[in-house]
Amino acid sequence: MLETQGQRLRRAREERGMKQGHIAREAHITQAHLSRIENDESGVTDHTLRKIAEVIGIPFEDVVVRKDPAKGGSINNIDDVLSSESAMIRFLNGERPDKETYEWVRRSLAVIRAEVRRRNDAVKGLY
Repeated sequence: MLETQGQRLRRAREERGMKQGHIAREAHITQAHLSRIENDESGVTDHTLRKIAEVIGIPFEDVVVRKDPAKGGSINNIDDVLSSESAMIRFLNGERPDKETYEWVRRSLAVIRAEVRRRNDAVKGLY
């Protein structure tokens, strides 16, 4: 059985004798978020995964695992991610935001969704 992305990260970190707290601080995420990533309990953006890999000192390509659409998984695109406010909030360092932050994220997502739709329509020649 192949290693999961989280298992790859944990193995690489432990092989180098690095602590989660150090990795999390350097990658600008919480230790709780890193723990969830290593336990495959939380998604992770490529941007954050690149930061974690860089801190550990391994190539991004050595840890990233893409889901195989033929096996029932799918690779997220921007529309998939933006369709879920809860998915975006999980990436706010793995912490539940206060009400003001949540409302700011919600409003920002509405603007981003509209811009993505506009650009997609322009590409399709509908604009």
